[in-house]
Amino acid sequence: MTGVDARDARRAEARREPSPRTLIVGHADTNRPVRRRQRAPLRRALIVIHRWSALTLGVLLVVQCTSGAILLYHGELFRASHRSFYQHTDAQTVITTERAVDIVRAADPDFDVGWVGSDGGVIAVGDHARRTAYSVDPGTGRINTYAGITEGPLGLLVNLHDCAFGCPRYAGMAPVVTAKVPVLGLTWAHLILGTVGLLLVLLAVSGAFVWWPSLKRWHHGLRVRTNKGRYARDRDLHNVIGIISVPFLLMWGVTGAAFEFPVVERVWLVLTGGEAVNAMPQDSFTPRPAAPGQPPVSVSAASAIALQHVPGRLAYLMLPSADADYYRAAIAGAYSPYENRAFYSGDIFVYINAKDSADVQVVDSSHGRPVANTFYDKVFRPAHFGWLVNGWWRILWFLLALTPLMLAITGASTWLVALRTRRKVRLRQGPAA
Repeated sequence: MTGVDARDARRAEARREPSPRTLIVGHADTNRPVRRRQRAPLRRALIVIHRWSALTLGVLLVVQCTSGAILLYHGELFRASHRSFYQHTDAQTVITTERAVDIVRAADPDFDVGWVGSDGGVIAVGDHARRTAYSVDPGTGRINTYAGITEGPLGLLVNLHDCAFGCPRYAGMAPVVTAKVPVLGLTWAHLILGTVGLLLVLLAVSGAFVWWPSLKRWHHGLRVRTNKGRYARDRDLHNVIGIISVPFLLMWGVTGAAFEFPVVERVWLVLTGGEAVNAMPQDSFTPRPAAPGQPPVSVSAASAIALQHVPGRLAYLMLPSADADYYRAAIAGAYSPYENRAFYSGDIFVYINAKDSADVQVVDSSHGRPVANTFYDKVFRPAHFGWLVNGWWRILWFLLALTPLMLAITGASTWLVALRTRRKVRLRQGPAA
């Protein structure tokens, strides 16, 4: 037999005895051989990155996204669990915010009044640390109740999702995650949350490239084969769920990582045509020295001044403190991307000198800035929490936030089917000679 004949014989024999890599997993006839399409090196690399990044940090990602899905309804859940806090009469409002502050101070002289605002039909008077608040009925001036707004199961969930248990004012704070990471100079909590955000970006981008079936076969990437076995069904579900959720997963990944790693925000802004410096002077107001004998600005006067400069709804007003001798009013204007946030719903800030009513500064991230920066502050960032849409629209946010959980389930299902099929193939072939 010639060398050519021997080679042809070996090829024929290989075609008659399929290897595990040539089996179509999930088909009824698992012995039918097929020629597997060779993948490009870049595609193979993306598949490996996508698979192993999901396997190594997938649990953290599922926990983070699932907890975030629940917190999309934080305001509604807080109101439902604190019904006595939101009791109020249907009478016309007769109690001003300043009067509400005086009522709380008279009832509890030791309470460190730090802010006053409206939420759910009542006037809320909270402390500077934003841990607790009193509720005042605006129709009668009666104090409803006192509530810890960072405690309980919701506070624990916020601490998990927002701080990786590193926020001291929320329930469940764990000191170990507030320690500094060697060399990096940031806490373990920041590193965990930032890494999860970057992982979500990586999975969204790599998953989109892995999914892309080519222009001629793009419709194949949006089908779910329900009659081809569990493997084909779950793999198609994995692909369809993943590609539909890519825009939202990318948004959550970028903004989530940017909260912990500011460089991510700067890179995103530069890539989208904005300015890398996105900082706003929201906490850097320096009041000018007031003239001697000038009376202090009252709470009511500060509220009126803020609304004169920015028409809209006064969401809340931060009162002067020992460290900040000025008011900070948060106004919800005609377009309010934080409208559905509990207590702190304003997005335009007005600073008023506590001793000089003419010393005022308005800070609005939509003024005098590139479109990319305005979009980031007014749409992209608040979209992370779903605050810019009502509860009905947030159902879409909720379902998409659960996609990492669904992707984990379908991904694990296909992996288990493939593993079981490979074992069956090895058993049929018997031990190697």
